[in-house]
Amino acid sequence: GEAAAAADAGNWLEAFVGFRDLLERDPTHAGAIERGAEAAQRLATEHAGQLPHAIEVDLIRWFAIREEVGLLATLLDASMVDIPAGWGEMGSDSGRANEEPVRSVYLDGYSIDRYEVTNAQYDRFLQAVNEKPPAHWDGGHYPTGQADYPVVGVSWTETAAYCGWLGKRLPTEAEWERACRGADSLTYPWGGEWDAERANMTVYSASTNEESWTLLSSEAGAATAYPTPVGSYPDGASGYGVLDLCGNASEWVADWYDSDAYLHLPAINPIAEEPPWSHALRGSAWLVYPAAADLVPDLARCAHRNAAHTIADPRIGFRCAISR
Repeated sequence: GEAAAAADAGNWLEAFVGFRDLLERDPTHAGAIERGAEAAQRLATEHAGQLPHAIEVDLIRWFAIREEVGLLATLLDASMVDIPAGWGEMGSDSGRANEEPVRSVYLDGYSIDRYEVTNAQYDRFLQAVNEKPPAHWDGGHYPTGQADYPVVGVSWTETAAYCGWLGKRLPTEAEWERACRGADSLTYPWGGEWDAERANMTVYSASTNEESWTLLSSEAGAATAYPTPVGSYPDGASGYGVLDLCGNASEWVADWYDSDAYLHLPAINPIAEEPPWSHALRGSAWLVYPAAADLVPDLARCAHRNAAHTIADPRIGFRCAISR
């Protein structure tokens, strides 16, 4: 058919779409399974980072379901979004005191991961460096069927080591906020109004980290609150096309946390390098404790700032960046 002809001609994108559609109608079609796998592999190895977003997400799911973790990691490693150099707004005068004052900040060009780092990617790192896995991984391996879920429960030190291992780094607070707010300095990645359908944030009765770890140890779909596969909320993408900046995992960034940072940091490529106590966090998490139920729209704002010590937390993950 058309998919086979596209594959024969080396048109791997058209071939993948065709075989994918055929398998949706007939999941046992041997030819579509074999040639679809070939098309998927070619796209991941030859065109990673250059694919339409919807196709990229389909490929992520294809590899995750089939536990093709090497190809999944290859695809995700290359999926980065280029953020142009320039001036943009940072902070908020209507949020919390640690977001004041609003100021104009210049950033050099950089690239940031489109998705949060996944279990499959982090597992590959652990095998290479022989470090311990997150607490909820059973037998040293991430939960079954969750290759494309964001890795959570990792410390700042571990995340910085992962990014460095790949030749990347953690984004700064300013870079993270720019990627979230886009060129138009929006309140949320998608606009000015909160929309709960665009992010994975669930209010749940867990009141301690221990209870949160228990949720992660349960099977996906069995718990009311749980992370979701990366890229599950395409309508929550920022103007630059970065995903899961609201919900799923709160994210470590490079800065130490300074509540007064906006009063004294430089306007060009700012980064807080002290006080050496807590590291800054950006983004909101999959789990919201009941005491913060009314604060969900506030917690999800791109300008919202938070912090934590460098211990592991079941709600925290990360993504990487590269200077350009």
